[in-house]
Amino acid sequence: MDRKLAAILAADVVGYSTLMERDEAGTFERLRAGRKELFEPEIARHHGQIFKLMGDGMLAEFGSVVDAVECAVSLQRGLSERNASLPEVEQILVRIGINLGEVIVDGDDRYGDGVNIAARLQQLAEPGGICISGKVAKEVDRKLAFAFEPMGEQRVKNIAEPVQTYRVLLDSAAAGKTLHARRQPRAWRFPVAAGVLFLALGLAAAWWQPWEGPAQPAVPAGSEAADTRPSLVVLPFDNLSDDKEQEYLANGFTEDLTTELARVPGLFVVSHSAAFAYKDKDKRPAEIAAALGVRYLLEGSVRRVGDDMRINAQLIDGSTSGHLWAERFDGRWAEVFALQDKVVSSIAGALQLRLVSVAPAARSGGTNSPEAYDVYLKGMDIYNRINTPEEFAQAVKHFQHAVQLDPDFGAAHAQLAWAYWDADITRAVVMGLTRAEAYDKVHETLKLAARHPSPGYYQLVAELMVREHNSDEAVTVLLKSVALDPSDTWNYLSLANALNFNGRPKEALSYLEAAARVDPISWMDYRHYQAGLAEFGQGKFEDAVRSIEKMNLESPDPRAKFYALQVVVSAYGHLGRTDQAAAALERFRKVVTQRQLWEPSQLITQDFMVFKNTADIERLLAGLTKAGVPELPALAKAGMNPKDRLTGAEIRSLMFGHETRGKLAFGEFLPMQRTTSVDGAVSETIGLRTRTGTSWVQGNFLCDAFPGELTSCGAIYRNVFRTPGRDDEYKAVYRWEQFEFSVVK
Repeated sequence: MDRKLAAILAADVVGYSTLMERDEAGTFERLRAGRKELFEPEIARHHGQIFKLMGDGMLAEFGSVVDAVECAVSLQRGLSERNASLPEVEQILVRIGINLGEVIVDGDDRYGDGVNIAARLQQLAEPGGICISGKVAKEVDRKLAFAFEPMGEQRVKNIAEPVQTYRVLLDSAAAGKTLHARRQPRAWRFPVAAGVLFLALGLAAAWWQPWEGPAQPAVPAGSEAADTRPSLVVLPFDNLSDDKEQEYLANGFTEDLTTELARVPGLFVVSHSAAFAYKDKDKRPAEIAAALGVRYLLEGSVRRVGDDMRINAQLIDGSTSGHLWAERFDGRWAEVFALQDKVVSSIAGALQLRLVSVAPAARSGGTNSPEAYDVYLKGMDIYNRINTPEEFAQAVKHFQHAVQLDPDFGAAHAQLAWAYWDADITRAVVMGLTRAEAYDKVHETLKLAARHPSPGYYQLVAELMVREHNSDEAVTVLLKSVALDPSDTWNYLSLANALNFNGRPKEALSYLEAAARVDPISWMDYRHYQAGLAEFGQGKFEDAVRSIEKMNLESPDPRAKFYALQVVVSAYGHLGRTDQAAAALERFRKVVTQRQLWEPSQLITQDFMVFKNTADIERLLAGLTKAGVPELPALAKAGMNPKDRLTGAEIRSLMFGHETRGKLAFGEFLPMQRTTSVDGAVSETIGLRTRTGTSWVQGNFLCDAFPGELTSCGAIYRNVFRTPGRDDEYKAVYRWEQFEFSVVK
């Protein structure tokens, strides 16, 4: 991979979508003529070359920074002369950004931060203006017949450090001067108010930025850059149909509209979960806007009579409670997706934002079948308010019907997989399944959902990956999910979870901030747990305790408490707070008993708290030891002598690079054969079932992860009760299984 230092010029047309909508043929011709008659000759004259062309922009490389800046000035002056003879509606304005930096050379293309920063600077330029980096200003200072006005340090997407920026002043009277920065009114950050297109790029922008090169991690929505975007909440649409049971349609339309608007680059949209907190509540727009931290509110109604649809929508400025835009959309139910697109494009037009043109089914695992969509929305309406196993089974039937109507409906397949994952024993029985059969269906259904991925698909796959000791890939998968729906709170919470287990707690905290930005109302207990886990991962035990104790640890739902209590018990252990550790441990014991997981032990902890790095799990286990949590539950070590237990080093020497043979010695007595490579790749056959995965030593435990199954860890003992001639020299004790085996090769 070759690298070199280059000056990169990025240019982009202002208001391209509006121009094309107003006069597509004329705009295209003016752009083509401008490129051929002005841009290409000027860039060549200044010894540059264009390496990327987009419909409304271009990227060019120069060997000289002076050439790049002189070229940019010539281009803006040339455009100004061409526009002088045109009506205002036909004039083409361009923003230009220039950066000096190292670029990656890939044939005729260029990638890297040197290119990305130039593109970001272009977004900061005024229409008809030029924005340059501090590096460029330093190189050309006093060499050119125009001045540079400081704009201060700017934070830009996907660039860790702030970039020093300058505005090029084309007045030759200011030649050789670098002016002091002047204060810009806040409206400069929101030129939408002046009718100018503002492209503060959102998380989905990578879809229309071909110069980005390799995928970059998404910027958390809670970052400083996110605050510069126009912000919006889609309030729950009212159901005006005579049939009140069609409430599901209004709810589903609201949720999908939120997702689609969140994909519009330059627009920040809070989650539908936050918006639904205001359903059927009489709140003033200013109150809602302040509570959610947004500027604009979209509200409306849906009415369906037979196959006729009517959608009313209005956009409100939360700062003034004034109505900015209102429109009615009439059509047939068969045109529901086209109606959704019209609403999205109209709102984007009202805010003067550029749309991403991708078909719904292609970008989010959606469907083109109104019938399948209708059934799916009915299922989601029941699923989101389920409180009985029978209702749960009814929702599942709707999802099954939806995928029968459209086998390519990825979101419905994903939701069906989630339902199988959420099915406890009672729910499974009502569906006519055992819990094991429901669990098997999770993976069968995910294979179908993978053909047309949706956020729900990525979220469940990532959750399984974390549990399978594969948090590296889980993070990658979740970044794809964020790109599909930047307004989904669970994307950011799942990322925080994956990053915590991946050994990146500081990044986890940044995504928790993003979750709080898109939804400051919901998932509070889970956010406190993740924050506590991130603080614990940095050795900040006091902070971890404070965060977790903000949770409702007396909630009847044991799931949130199960993970959080293990962290807080360990934190108290590290802090030496014996009494508080004992009290938290007693609460944890009640949760474990409720979940039928025997008793608190470090064996159970390692099955569920699946950290990538040994130091992270050892930190947790060390605190549990100080708090008095045993390594193994009493039942697991019954009849076993601690002096016969193998250490981690002994387990590694015994298992890795060897083949073992024996039998499952608890429940079914099935033959077992296992081969573990030196690097931890494992192939295991129990009875007629063979599985492959990875194995590693964690403390004094042997841990295994098999795709589609949860991680399990066990202790290994020398079997003093072995029978000569049998493969039972050692005994492995897991939470649910025990094996007797010998090394045979």
